[in-house]
Amino acid sequence: MEGVREYVGFMNARGLVLEIEDTVPRADIPALIDLLSDRERVLLFRRVEGYKCSVVANLVPSHDALSVALGSGDSYKTFLDGIKKRQKKIPVEREDLETVDMTERDLLSVLPILKHYEGDSAPFITTGVVSSKDPDTGIAGRGVHRMEYRGANRLGVTLLNPPLSDIFARYKAKGQPMPLTVTLGVDPVMFLSMALKAGPDTDKLEIAGGLKGKGIKVMASLDSSIDVPAGAEFYLEGYVDPDDRRRDGPLGEISGYYMTIEETPTMVVKKLSHRVSPLYHALLPTSREGDAYLTFVSRAHVEDNVKKLFPFIQDLSFVRGTFGSSVVVSVGPAESTKIRSLVLSMMAFPMIKKVTVVDVDVDPHDLRDVEWAVVTRCMADRDVIIIPALQGQPIDPSASEGHGVTKMGIDATTQGKNIEPRARIAAGNRTGIERIVRHIGGVE
Repeated sequence: MEGVREYVGFMNARGLVLEIEDTVPRADIPALIDLLSDRERVLLFRRVEGYKCSVVANLVPSHDALSVALGSGDSYKTFLDGIKKRQKKIPVEREDLETVDMTERDLLSVLPILKHYEGDSAPFITTGVVSSKDPDTGIAGRGVHRMEYRGANRLGVTLLNPPLSDIFARYKAKGQPMPLTVTLGVDPVMFLSMALKAGPDTDKLEIAGGLKGKGIKVMASLDSSIDVPAGAEFYLEGYVDPDDRRRDGPLGEISGYYMTIEETPTMVVKKLSHRVSPLYHALLPTSREGDAYLTFVSRAHVEDNVKKLFPFIQDLSFVRGTFGSSVVVSVGPAESTKIRSLVLSMMAFPMIKKVTVVDVDVDPHDLRDVEWAVVTRCMADRDVIIIPALQGQPIDPSASEGHGVTKMGIDATTQGKNIEPRARIAAGNRTGIERIVRHIGGVE
């Protein structure tokens, strides 16, 4: 799949797109994303009041959606294998796009940039793939960076992480403006690739090619030598004004708390190109989509590491809404000492703050089932492990600077405990039961 448009069409053909045909004000879209994302469908707002484009959100409401995008049953293995490979980019002719001179235009007249949370300082672009070229090596650096609307044709850009933070420093040292092209409306695999860490000698488009199993088609920007993925919906071209630095935020982040950055530079958008009837990709940071990207990558890496040490692991589930901090692990028969070792190993991952271990008769994806196991199979004085001063996530608001976080592990299994077997509902005639369920339209 190339671009968000092809992905949405693919999902729509499978009944996985919820289309909103009503005309929707831009200000109402964040609340609608929040209300509708639990339906586990891609959300397509066909008509946005005052705009010629549509808005698409909740692109990947679950890990299953990413599995579909990757085109693999064992998506975690496909992901781990794919990121080790590289596929060279394929240059193509520039697409026939409509181009708007933004020197005298306001970005909000073209893009329905959302103000996501009540306390946000301004509308923010949260899906911008920012690209620039290293002035020394010529290698393109790319990443997903939040962008604050600063009026007219200006956007704050948080160039805090490599490779773009290093590239910005090099342009600044040379006294040259840093050229930028921002791409909006790429498919989920491409978007995920741009959020991954990569060395300074790697163009992330080659990682995206590895994940897709083929080279990524790229085209030239209009006014610079930066190449960008073909097939996207919008391209914003301009430069970083090193003298225009402002307070950035607050913006509500995936943690559910606001984050303010003391000072970030400003991008001046000179030209904006777009497809006919373009789709603007909106991502509400606390929605299912943001959670799915983060926990998909985390699960792939964690599972690959811990299963080698603890082969009795049956399944893993990162609890939605905890930005990867809380994980439930389902295990087969194992000694209690090995379960404790598993908990301690999981705590070594900086992003994991809470580990709950359950038996295979408990569904790790069903929090009601997990909580039942905790209250009936865990004695806090014996089965809860608490360890202070461990490395945690920087976005954890409870983290104490310089002292890390306190982590917790819960053994909610029956291993080594004198606990009676679970009462099970009588199975009945499965064929007859399934027939009745189909007849009444399923069970919500």
